[in-house]
Amino acid sequence: MKAIKTILLLFLMHGPALTAQQLSDFKWKNRVLILSNSPTHTNDFKNALQVIKDSSKEIEQRDLIILIYKQDNLYNLDDKEVLFKNSNTTIKHLNGFLLIGKDGGIKSKQPYPLQLEEIFELIDSMPMRRAEMKSTN
Repeated sequence: MKAIKTILLLFLMHGPALTAQQLSDFKWKNRVLILSNSPTHTNDFKNALQVIKDSSKEIEQRDLIILIYKQDNLYNLDDKEVLFKNSNTTIKHLNGFLLIGKDGGIKSKQPYPLQLEEIFELIDSMPMRRAEMKSTN
């Protein structure tokens, strides 16, 4: 009985880490902004995170999820791994940021610096976003 309690406790403590989300889980639910965090872009990455932190309301309104690409892996802002196909060369050679629409298509791939207002304008010009804005008014 003590062994079962120990196993249950370990599972509860580490359970969320064992169930990594997949990039494909966001399709039709969220737009995804992937930021590259490589040693050559450390300052640009930190600046991008600050811009994102300062715009949390606007990000939430656009159903935008922020992911970080570092060391050939994707992570959410809580540093939990998000699974994706390793053969995705678009992400592998990212030297800035990448915007993926709700349909799963790549909408923008740009080098740093991150201009979040431009990303918001691009998102707001998309037909799906226009429909979302009409339905909330």
